[in-house]
Amino acid sequence: MNKNNPIEHQPDSEAEWSACAPGELGQFVSVMKKRKQISHLITGAEILTACLVVGLIGFLGINQLSSSENQRVQQAQTKPCPGGLYCKDVLAHAKAYVAHTLDQNLTQKVDAHLADCPHCQKKIDQLKANAHNNAADQKAAFQKQAAWEAYLLALNQ
Repeated sequence: MNKNNPIEHQPDSEAEWSACAPGELGQFVSVMKKRKQISHLITGAEILTACLVVGLIGFLGINQLSSSENQRVQQAQTKPCPGGLYCKDVLAHAKAYVAHTLDQNLTQKVDAHLADCPHCQKKIDQLKANAHNNAADQKAAFQKQAAWEAYLLALNQ
């Protein structure tokens, strides 16, 4: 054997290699395609399962939140409220309360409620701030109207 001639084959390497039987390569390709399809199906099933789990957790979480909110609302409606008024009642009378047009009994109930309910107190404070701003705006508008009328009167004389 000549080491410098790579074309020369060794007898052992020729014995190890043999041609594929007819159809064997096609069968191998078919098996590999089936494995690939099964792998894709498994991956799709895993993704679908993950989506279902996340959706179920989200659904249960939302139901838990809404049921706890419903329980809180029911408890708020059944337990006694400060001043004997519920928040919705106080907010229904809020504008009249700010305008000081409520009767004395109802005003006392609203005052008692506001002393123990920061949520309603905040809403009343906002209404008072808006009423104050609106009064200033109305005063400015009346002054502007009066000035305009005085100007028109001066023109007509």
